[in-house]
Amino acid sequence: MEEILSIFSKYELKARVFPAFLVLLPIGFTVLIWYPDLISLSGSFYIIIFIVSTLFFLAKIARERGKAIQTKLLKEWEGFPTTRMLHHSDNSIDPVTKKRYHLYLQKTIPGIEIPTLEQELENPTYYEQQYTSAVKWLIENTRDNDHLLQDNINYGFSRNLLGIKFLGILCCIIAIIINIFAAYQIHNLNLLAVPLKIWLSILINFLFLLLWIFYVNKKWVRSSSEAYARTLLSTCENNNQDIPS
Repeated sequence: MEEILSIFSKYELKARVFPAFLVLLPIGFTVLIWYPDLISLSGSFYIIIFIVSTLFFLAKIARERGKAIQTKLLKEWEGFPTTRMLHHSDNSIDPVTKKRYHLYLQKTIPGIEIPTLEQELENPTYYEQQYTSAVKWLIENTRDNDHLLQDNINYGFSRNLLGIKFLGILCCIIAIIINIFAAYQIHNLNLLAVPLKIWLSILINFLFLLLWIFYVNKKWVRSSSEAYARTLLSTCENNNQDIPS
């Protein structure tokens, strides 16, 4: 199993495959509760092949749905948080710190023009392009930053999870229905006869359902994106000392 997972990069595994795994988890857990023999050596090979194939497929869906939801969110946010935070008119970063960021970008990136507040207000479209270009340069030149990679993974994970939220909710509901229907078929309406592990399965699936409904949302994705933006911009601070005064 480890050899199979090793084909994924750290980002792919945590930001794409893990969301797909969380979608499958309720149904997988339910199936193993009712059919524990599937864990046997004779059937484990086929189960692994099925799980990996499904994860590949769902990971692709998570990526595409995540990108689609990102497009919608960017319209609501009026652009990426990183670019927005560079604006003089944005108050996410204090003016003194932002001035150091602007100074670093201006002196480090060839051809970039960081505006004053007045220039930004006079020609917002042009300077929006300048900010966007500066952010792209910053991303390309900070790819070896482990802290930044982790924040990028967190953002990708939350975004992709929101993208497949409907699948997560659907799988939880299916798992709960399977448990209830199977318990009814075997034990009728005798609740005391239902094994504890079945009640545990229903409870866990219900908790997963609540997490999908209430925790996976736009607010969480925005928080993750802003955390990444702050970390990316803070690399200006780390490298500012290399700029000659």
